[in-house]
Amino acid sequence: MSITADIQTLEPGAWVELFELDASALGAELYRFHGYPQQSSIFWQGHEYSPWPIQAEGFEMSGQGTQPTPTLAVGNVGGFITALVLYFEDLVGARLIRHRTLGKYLDGQPEADPEEELPPDIWYVERKVAESSETVKFELASALDFNGVQLPRRQIVANVCWWLSCGGYRGPYCGYNGGPVADANDVIVTDAAKDKCGGRLSSCKLRFGENNPLPYGSFPAAGLLRS
Repeated sequence: MSITADIQTLEPGAWVELFELDASALGAELYRFHGYPQQSSIFWQGHEYSPWPIQAEGFEMSGQGTQPTPTLAVGNVGGFITALVLYFEDLVGARLIRHRTLGKYLDGQPEADPEEELPPDIWYVERKVAESSETVKFELASALDFNGVQLPRRQIVANVCWWLSCGGYRGPYCGYNGGPVADANDVIVTDAAKDKCGGRLSSCKLRFGENNPLPYGSFPAAGLLRS
């Protein structure tokens, strides 16, 4: 069973939230961690995610036309985070990826599968908002906001997904990372070289499921408007 099928069941299983903070562009490293109280690492996709005290909030999307502004509070164990923000300019510009999968798909499980996850969330550290000996808190921004480009800049069109030109198919806003599905005309294919999104709502449904939430970057109802 795939994760898209799991989420349609009454009891999909235990959800697992994992984080990657990539500060390599700033001269630091890539850090993988989770925020569960258990004192052991979690392994997924061949990578180790270490336990770390964190509180991540505000990732939920809103239907009010505004982007969320998530925050990430990180335990300042031994002053480690203070050292990072001191030497690497408050980590501004570091990329944070939030992965969400089910416990049964983690490495070492009978149903382990590194490909099964919800579309990952990708954010960037916008600024440090608080710092103490115990916690350092960061405000996050989407790639669009971080680069000074706001969502109202998008053209309102009915049948072409904006994400094809902003990040591309399988990019951070599209979020699809599964196997090949269909060509640009929505004809089913198994060859990855022929897998191309047509940018239509039907193209999105083929990849994420007919009855699942869709990250479709267009406005289907726009075609119903008349001037």
